[in-house]
Amino acid sequence: MKKSFKLFLVLLLVFIIVDRLISFGLGSMANKVVTGQGVGKVNQFLKIKDSVNLLVFGSSRANHHVENQMLDTASFNMGVDGTKLGQSAGLISTLNKKNQIILVHIDQSTVFDEAYQASDILNLINITSDYKSVKSLIFDFFPEEIYVTNAINSYAYNGKVLSIFKNYFMPDGGYMKHRGYDPLVPSEAQKEIFEALIKNNDFVKDKRSKFEINGAVDILVGFIKNKGEELNSRVIFFTSPSLRPISGQMRSATENYFKSKEAEYYDYSDFDDGSNKSYWKDFTHMSAKGARAFTKEIEVLIKRK
Repeated sequence: MKKSFKLFLVLLLVFIIVDRLISFGLGSMANKVVTGQGVGKVNQFLKIKDSVNLLVFGSSRANHHVENQMLDTASFNMGVDGTKLGQSAGLISTLNKKNQIILVHIDQSTVFDEAYQASDILNLINITSDYKSVKSLIFDFFPEEIYVTNAINSYAYNGKVLSIFKNYFMPDGGYMKHRGYDPLVPSEAQKEIFEALIKNNDFVKDKRSKFEINGAVDILVGFIKNKGEELNSRVIFFTSPSLRPISGQMRSATENYFKSKEAEYYDYSDFDDGSNKSYWKDFTHMSAKGARAFTKEIEVLIKRK
């Protein structure tokens, strides 16, 4: 019995040492990664976040739709494909500079998405040891993930190892000039495919009749708004252009929700109806040409107040 217990302690000690070594190695590499959306873009954001005047947060529809340097040369677009409000809130929690303009993209469907649990905030779990605000926010939603990460440090890099290795050994050049915005330039073949799709597509509006605010979204919107007030920064929530039709009921419900939160919100989902085909890459993403036209609208909005 004593031998078994001693063996267990030895194995546990070996496990802890190996885990800490792996975590240290991955962490050291990750800190030097400056390209790629998995780790590098967050690193770049963390380096410059408190030296810029304007920041953009959100999904690919923020990343590809807002040409931030048209708005302010001292800016950064932190839009990341596949993310929603959770990651945006986590990154906003790290801000220290006052009087910034903070553009936060959110789709109406996310506001009422019953399944959304803010799991995209877990993309930031690898920076929780350096940013207590991120750790606290993740703990509010997923305390078990923090417990596991505290016990097994290398767990923080779960799902990021390939991205770390790829961008550590084969980084893309020109990152210092890159300020987050990634334009979409469709090829001639893609243009032809899109034109064929838009001719043959029958857009169907969301038919839901009940609009219940997602609990996680409500918490995150409140958090972001409060952070903006704390820093005396202007927080603007917005929905970017899309060819997916949104019902009038959903639009009204979204606008009423943000009014109830006393938050600034603007709906640009119907900015273009598809008649300007050169503005689009697909039904939910604008081309670089479309993004420039849309960004001019954002510029007018910012100057208006």
